[in-house]
This record gives sequence, structure tokens and C-alpha cells, in this order.
Amino acid sequence: MIQQLLGDFPLRQFIGEYFLRQPFSLPRGAAALTQLGSWPTVESVLSQPDADVLVVKEGRRWEGNRHPSPTEARQLFDDGYTVLVRHAERGHAEIAELAAGFERDFRAAVDVHIYCTPADQHGFGWHYDAEDVFILQTAGSKEYSLRKNTVNPWPLVEALPSDMRYEREIMPLSRCLLSAGDWLYLPHGYWHKAEAREASLSLAVGVMSPAALDVLDFLRQRLPDSIRWRQRLPVVGEASPLTAEELLEQHCEMFAELGADLAVWLGNEQLVRDFIASRGKSLDPLRRH
Repeated sequence: MIQQLLGDFPLRQFIGEYFLRQPFSLPRGAAALTQLGSWPTVESVLSQPDADVLVVKEGRRWEGNRHPSPTEARQLFDDGYTVLVRHAERGHAEIAELAAGFERDFRAAVDVHIYCTPADQHGFGWHYDAEDVFILQTAGSKEYSLRKNTVNPWPLVEALPSDMRYEREIMPLSRCLLSAGDWLYLPHGYWHKAEAREASLSLAVGVMSPAALDVLDFLRQRLPDSIRWRQRLPVVGEASPLTAEELLEQHCEMFAELGADLAVWLGNEQLVRDFIASRGKSLDPLRRH
């Protein structure tokens, strides 16, 4: 899928210079996918009883207590509301195929949102996402304002703050105008705000790239086999005869030993190969570089 979007642009260059690092845009690179982001697609997904929809206008949510019908969605759009259809891949076969293509390319969880934004409106203010996002402009045009994130770089879903503290950002502003058929890649954590220059529809493909913490989650599955990691920690309750200083000393000694053992685990090439294989990429066990 990513190669289709890149066209003649080298995949190795995109991965090496842009992916996870900085924004990238390509005019007309998504021209073949514009039919996926259309009102018939939106109406098809909205017809599903479990459709996940958010309706907002200048940062304020629509007060309706249910997801709108296709007719209501068009009326809200005409009234200046952005209609956001989340997880569209769950209710549309072709969008599910699009998501599956990204999943194969990046071996990561993928979701697809559809943004329907009226002219001269924006649904959300300055924010960033924990996902890497590929924005496919399918109708109309939208201008993106971008800033590198030095306030909270490399964010995680479980650590996204309610107040993102945009006012603390010091990096310069850049802009990117997308017209139908263009696409834009935003690394996770990159500040952005979008405003439709004319009535706009776009697909936002979110790719949840694995983080370094996932290595610890993988290793946690192996550590019960180690007697060192099954040992019990010093007693800290009222039954402990140790002083606070002695407890601290014992824990520091144990942590140092565990840290050294952890380094041995992480330095094991077979463990690295097993981790890569767990992400769906098998390696020839005999190959060495």
C-alpha cells in the first residue's frame, strides 16, 4: 500500500528520512483512492448500528446523544459541523482492505477515520496523536498547520495528557495545502491543526507503530523461566526488622543485579530474532551480517 502511495518516490528514502521523523507530502499520490473518501462511503458506514461518530464544530461537540443518520450528518455538515467517522474499516469492506494493506506494510495496528469538514471550518484545534497518520485527501482541499513537538515527543496512548500544553511549543510553523488526490504523512506526536479551504473529505489512516516499551512487554513473557526474576523481594511491611537505610541498600543491590541480567537478555541475538518474528517477520536463523 505504501509503495502505491509513493509511486516513483523510493520507499527506502521515505522510511529512512521521513517515517517516524518528519512530515512528508506527495501531490496526487492518493489519486487512485479518492473514491473511498466520499459521501456514499460515509453514508454506508453511518447506516451501521455500531458506527462510531463524533460531530464537532470549532472544538465543541454536537449535543446529540446518538450517532446521526446519513441525512442528519449531511445537514450537520451543511450547518458547519465536522463529521468524524471513526474506525470506518469496521463498517466498509474497501476501507478494511486499505487498512489491511497498511497492516501488512508496517506490522502494526491500523485504524481509518473519515473527516468531513465544511469550508472555512476546523474540527479540532492544535493537538498531536500517538499514532503515525497518513492523511489521504479525497475531496476538496484542507490546509494543515504543522509544528514539531518538543513539549511531549514520542507520546504513548496511555500517557496522552488532557492538557497538551501547546502554548509551550517553541518550534517554527509550517503549512501544507492538500487538494483531492494529495496525501500527507505526520509522524506520531507532531503538532497539527487543519482548516478546510473548501468542503473537504479525507481519510486519516492511523498506524500504531510499536514503541520501545513493547520490548519489555515481550521480555516479560520470557522472564518467568528465569530463577533470578522469580526471586522474592525484601519484606517492607511491619514484619521487616530492617531500617529504612538497610531496605534501600538491599533493593539497590537487587536492582543492580536485575539490571545486569536484563542487559544479558537484551544482548541475546536469538531474543531479538524472536521479537522480530513475533511482529510477523521471520528471519533465516542461519543468516549473519
